[in-house]
Amino acid sequence: MARGILATGSTRVSEMVASLPSHLQRRFHQAKALYRFLDNPRVKAEALLERICEESTEALVGEEVLVLLDPSPLHKPYARALEGLHPVGGEREAGYELLTALGVDAAGHLAVGYAHLLAYGEKGFLSLPKEVERAIEGATERLGGEGRRRVWVADRGFDERKVFRQVLSLGAAFVV
Repeated sequence: MARGILATGSTRVSEMVASLPSHLQRRFHQAKALYRFLDNPRVKAEALLERICEESTEALVGEEVLVLLDPSPLHKPYARALEGLHPVGGEREAGYELLTALGVDAAGHLAVGYAHLLAYGEKGFLSLPKEVERAIEGATERLGGEGRRRVWVADRGFDERKVFRQVLSLGAAFVV
C-alpha cells in the first residue's frame, strides 16, 4: 500500500519533500533519493506499513476506541496493464479497493489498525467477505489493548450476519 500511495505520481513525493525543513528542500535531489529508497528491493512496503500501524496505535488513550471499517475505491482510469485491476466504485472505473480499519479514541488520536489494497483480479484473492474477516481480526489485534472496548462503525455494505457474528464473538459492539 505504501508503495502504491507514493507511486501515484511525483506530486505525492513532491508534497513529502515540501514538508521537510527548508534547508533540506532541494526538491529534485530529495525526491530522487526518496524514489531510490522505495526502489530498493530490501525495502518492503509491508514493513513500512507495519511500523506506521505500531506507532499510531501506541498513541491511543482511553478505555474505548471507535474502529471505522471502510473500503475506498482507488480509481486508475488510464491504467491498462496493472495486475489485478477490476471495476470499482459507482463509476465502475478500473482500479483497486483500499480496505482500512482506523481507530479513533476519545481524544481524537487516529491509528491505522488495518490497511490492505484489494485487487479483485489478483492471483490468490478469495473474496471481499474473507478480506473483511481478515481486517476485523487484524484491527482487533492491533487496536484491542488491555481491557480496551472497541465499537465497530461501518456503512450499510457491512450489514450481514457473518460480520455481526464475528464482531459479537470478539465481545465488541457495532454501529452500522
